[in-house]
Amino acid sequence: SSPPTKTRPPAAVERTAPVAAGGLVFVGGLDGIVHALDAARGTVKWTAYTGGAIRYPPTIAEGLALVGSGDGWVWAFEAATGRLVWRFRAAPIERKIPVYGRLLSTWPVAGGVLVSDGVAYCAAGIMDLDGTHVYALDAKTGRIVWQNNTSGHLDTWSRRGVTCQGEMLLSGGKLYLAGGNTVSP
Repeated sequence: SSPPTKTRPPAAVERTAPVAAGGLVFVGGLDGIVHALDAARGTVKWTAYTGGAIRYPPTIAEGLALVGSGDGWVWAFEAATGRLVWRFRAAPIERKIPVYGRLLSTWPVAGGVLVSDGVAYCAAGIMDLDGTHVYALDAKTGRIVWQNNTSGHLDTWSRRGVTCQGEMLLSGGKLYLAGGNTVSP
């Protein structure tokens, strides 16, 4: 048997944790690029581009590699080929702000995408004062199943609420967001 292949990341960019499925290893990065590597050889099978930083690993479901991007969009690439199948703008409008030396959407999809029973969950927003937009999407098509645009303003007096500053959790029919510094999950 041949020794395992070692593969270095394509560039000196902070990468997400890798995810393996179907003989491929998927990784995203702060450069907004998704790479799919052949698990046996370590060679790049395909590369796909988003418009902002990817902070959480791609989610592999329904034959797709789904990523949340700092550009405010959810991107769904065909896992086998990297072909764009659909994308969904979770940000209410296109607006960029400087964050740590990079331009990001005011409402990045920074917590990744959670998929369960054919539904893709995502949240856009990093400052509750600007609003938090939570969506359940049909994972195959990107069509809205339901949405909640009020989570960022749970307290009507202070206009404070939940931000999505980490991974999401689905438990007992409830979707939990990592709430940031104002509200616990």
